[in-house]
Parts: sequence; structure tokens; C-alpha cells
Amino acid sequence: MKLRYKRVVLVVMIGCLLIGIVSYLFLNRCHYYEYDGTIDTYIGSYQKDQKIYTFDLKGFEVGEKVYLSLNDLYNWVVIEDEDAQVYVDYQKHTMVYQLSDTTYYIDFGRDEIKYNDDCINVEKNNEHIYISHKNIYLSVYFIEKILLKNEKNIKIENKNAIIS
Repeated sequence: MKLRYKRVVLVVMIGCLLIGIVSYLFLNRCHYYEYDGTIDTYIGSYQKDQKIYTFDLKGFEVGEKVYLSLNDLYNWVVIEDEDAQVYVDYQKHTMVYQLSDTTYYIDFGRDEIKYNDDCINVEKNNEHIYISHKNIYLSVYFIEKILLKNEKNIKIENKNAIIS
């Protein structure tokens, strides 16, 4: 029984291709962090044009860090930018904040925030983007840094979240 050189090369190439595909899929898999603890409701308040706006804002604490719902933060975004759109693509594990000047892609499957050709890996700060009951949660630190552009901050006091 003779082994033909072309068949052996073909089998080796197909094997290498299959190993490459499996490696690629393994390295690019999505893993999201699900929070299953107690979720508190904060009363969010924001002042603009001599008016005070209030809205509910879900959140929780992990260690010393407070996480707030990006779904609920949409109420603030609409006050600040009337042309804003926020939607979630669960198939791509991404929440999109489309503001008039910038579009933010919050990839909760990879713990990344992408905007303006920049990518911030949240996991490098020992934090995660959590999901719970179809709400996406991000730490106050990154909300202030990314969405509020370090121009405003969020103070949490006695179940109140004040954006100033």
C-alpha cells in the first residue's frame, strides 16, 4: 500500500486549517459577566436650564465600586442630547450609545468600550461590564470618564445619584 504525496499534503493542510479555525473561535469567544445579587434603585437627578429632572436608576455595589444601569441612564442622555439613540444588540453582545457627536459601542461580551477609533478594555482596571435582567451595568468611574467625558460627575448619597 503506497501513500500518495498529494493526499498526505492535502490531509495535513485540512488538519492545520481545522486547528486554525478552532483556535480562532476559541480566542474570539464572548464571555459576559452576569450579576445575580441585590439590585438597588437610586433616584437619579440632574439639573439643566433651571429645571430639575429625576428618574429611577438601578445599580449595585461590588466591593467599593458602584455600577449603574446604562439602560436607565438613557433618561439622562435624552435630556442632554435630544438626538441620541440607545439600543442593544444581544446577538453581538453590544450596547450602542449614539450621541450627536460620538457613538459608543459598549461590548459587554468582551468587556470593551469602543469609540472614535479608541478601545478601552474595562477588565484591565479589575472591573467588568455586567448584565442582569437584560440591563447592562457599568461602573460609575467609566460612566464619568467615557459618557460624561470627565465634565460631570455622579455623587451617590443615601440612594440618590446626583449628576452634576
